[in-house]
Amino acid sequence: MGYIKSQIKKLEKAGGRAKAIQTAEKWFEESLKSKKKKDVASIRTRFDAGKIYVFRYDSPITENLPWWDKNPVVLAIEQRGLTDLGVNLNLLPTEFKENLLDSLYERVSGQIKSTSAGKGKNNAIRQNPLRITYDGMKAFLDSEGYGFAIRQYRPELITDKAVVSYEKWADIALCDFMDLEGLNEQQLIRLFKDSL
Repeated sequence: MGYIKSQIKKLEKAGGRAKAIQTAEKWFEESLKSKKKKDVASIRTRFDAGKIYVFRYDSPITENLPWWDKNPVVLAIEQRGLTDLGVNLNLLPTEFKENLLDSLYERVSGQIKSTSAGKGKNNAIRQNPLRITYDGMKAFLDSEGYGFAIRQYRPELITDKAVVSYEKWADIALCDFMDLEGLNEQQLIRLFKDSL
């Protein structure tokens, strides 16, 4: 068990999973509004690899897309042309999402430590991007049957965008912000079980 999973366990100790989720969502909202806290910050720039973003996305990337998540929580991979690529963590089962973030955090912990030193500590905007590649992430997710979670986003369709510091990945992993348009969560689960 790495840093993310151990942090989630600590958060759950204060009243179980439901309480931890409630606390994490409250942390996000309060941090976003705070002028003093910097672990969540409003931002308008394009994706930086390795950072986690939460935003509103009220229109699909193409008109013929039958469904999309209007409030994605995205682990950014890269910018590609006019779009940004990332893993929509909302689309992953909870245990898999937590394992993915835990494993990734451990793999890039050296990068995270160096970018989180000094003024970068708990400062979502000042922290540098991580070295994460589309090919590596796609191959890993495909091997587990979750390649569909990699999504493309057009920056001009993104509103209310916030970035989360690396130290708060455990908290954001607990947040349930999914807001599906065009189908419900059970239909989404069925859709992707059929594709495995």
